[in-house]
Amino acid sequence: FNPVWKSDDPAITVNHNVFNKLVTMNYDYEICPDLAKDWTISEDGLTYTFNLHEGVKWHDGEPFTSEDVKFTIEAVLENNGRMAAEWGAIEEVECPDENTVILQLSRPDSALMGFLAWYACQIIPKHIYEGTDWTTNPANQAPIGTGPFKFVAWNQGVSIELEANEDYFLGRPYVDKLVVQLIADVNTAEQALLNGEADYMISSPPLSDAEALKANPDITTGTNAGPSRYYMGFNFGREVFQDIRVREAIAMAINQEEILDRVFLGYGAAAKGYYTPVISWAYNDVDVTPEYDPDAANALLDEAGYPVAYNGYRMTLEMVNWQSQSVSDMAAVIKEQLKEVGIELNIVTLEMSAWTPRIREEENFDLTITNGFQGPDPHNMYGRFATDGANKICGPYSNTALDELLMEAVQESDQTKRGEMYKEAQKMLHDDLAIVPLIEIDSFYAYSSKLEGTPRSREGIDAGLSFNSFALTYFNDPAMIQ
Repeated sequence: FNPVWKSDDPAITVNHNVFNKLVTMNYDYEICPDLAKDWTISEDGLTYTFNLHEGVKWHDGEPFTSEDVKFTIEAVLENNGRMAAEWGAIEEVECPDENTVILQLSRPDSALMGFLAWYACQIIPKHIYEGTDWTTNPANQAPIGTGPFKFVAWNQGVSIELEANEDYFLGRPYVDKLVVQLIADVNTAEQALLNGEADYMISSPPLSDAEALKANPDITTGTNAGPSRYYMGFNFGREVFQDIRVREAIAMAINQEEILDRVFLGYGAAAKGYYTPVISWAYNDVDVTPEYDPDAANALLDEAGYPVAYNGYRMTLEMVNWQSQSVSDMAAVIKEQLKEVGIELNIVTLEMSAWTPRIREEENFDLTITNGFQGPDPHNMYGRFATDGANKICGPYSNTALDELLMEAVQESDQTKRGEMYKEAQKMLHDDLAIVPLIEIDSFYAYSSKLEGTPRSREGIDAGLSFNSFALTYFNDPAMIQ
């Protein structure tokens, strides 16, 4: 539970309730106050001044100050934390007093506020982490934050228990205890919701049950078309993928519409471009993935020198994925589709904590699937595709012209000009066939109708609750109130 060290999606719920950020983001993808109550940006875009809430305390009773913000940002930059690349423009962090933080930038960065609010950007306690190895600090197993809930216990593989922070600076949460249950199977998780053993599903329930859930008066449901998508990455370190004809053939062998219908039951959209269309001003709808054409794919593989062998296959590839029902179901469909062009696909499924280093550090895979939030700004593309991108699933893929263009775009303040730059960047990704777009996600969610003030509710959104923060959640059923 070191929230700024590396990617860990399953830890998000705990991190968003134990910790706070400098600023945060709600489910309308708006930047909202958090530890900072307000802020100003200089006209030249090089100085950001944040005014912090006063009287904030860490869960161990120590006072929170601007020095904690400074320590966190510098630790991320010095130790290559998850947001190190996205925060790369920060040159200096100043603390003129305990309640003021000033960020001095080396260059204008139009994406910075979004990346301070989004992911892996919680503030960690200086007095706990200073002078230690942040990868092995005991607080990683028993986190200490400033958030609405305090850590109580972690029953590994089963649950994490949190309790209300009586001294929370924005007001004590309504519920006394928050238990995050770890249920690997989505069907079992859904059943726990229906049985009243759980009140809120973090993961999406099976889409095959969506209509029944929508008709259930005991369940609140909804959909959220956000800037999040699934895509498949090639490991450019593998010899087989040095030939663009192989990458193109695989892209042509994949039928996104079939994946959408079979796995997502039509919820969402087949992905075509190389960025999310939700951020429309930056989306390139011209340079898109090749059309589904297995005959042309077979011809390309023949041309590339991969004939069908005696066993009916041209090659065997290994797809390494993280544990997710949707990802597993997509992989199964892709396995069938690639078989039609003579490619045998072996699928390996790992927990996220094992998948991340294998893909991003060891680069030990042929193909993989990922998803993730691609906003609030298109500079998100840098982390996913730049040579030193921290969120890349393409192995050693590198296009220095793309790197330079993305860095030029983030320094441009005019949105129209920025949009044209990002469209050109997508053309480069198209020409390199860096990934295969799969699905534009339309998230379906469900929780008990006894709950009010959830982060997805209008009340929670208007209050600026961060993703999965239950600081304002309460029961509307008097029988549930003690």
